[in-house]
Amino acid sequence: MAIPGIHLTRIGKGNFLLEPLRSMNIQDRDNLLQQVVAQVQQGRGAHLYYDLGELPIIDQVYYDWLDRLARTCQAANLKMTCINMQPTAAFTLSKFITGKPAFATALDVPD
Repeated sequence: MAIPGIHLTRIGKGNFLLEPLRSMNIQDRDNLLQQVVAQVQQGRGAHLYYDLGELPIIDQVYYDWLDRLARTCQAANLKMTCINMQPTAAFTLSKFITGKPAFATALDVPD
C-alpha cells in the first residue's frame, strides 16, 4: 500500500524507515497517521525510524505532526526515532520545545 507523500521501507526485522517526500501533506495528518501505523503493524514492525535529513527547519506545525505520530506509535506499541536531524532543524526545534519529546533521536539507524 503506497502512502502519498511518504516513502516507507522495511529495513530489517521489525524496523521501518519513513522518508517524507516534498509532496507530504501534514494537514491531512489523521489519515497519514492511520496509514503509517497500519502499514508498520501489517509488516509486524516494532520500530519506526523517521528520516529528517531533508528538513532544514522544524517549526511548531511540523513538531506537532512528529509528536502526534510518535504518540500514536506509542499507543500501538511501536517505538519511533527521528534520525539525520540537521543542526538547523535541531536549533529551531530547541526554540519552542518545552519538554521531552515523545520520540527518540539518533544520528542514524544503528547497524
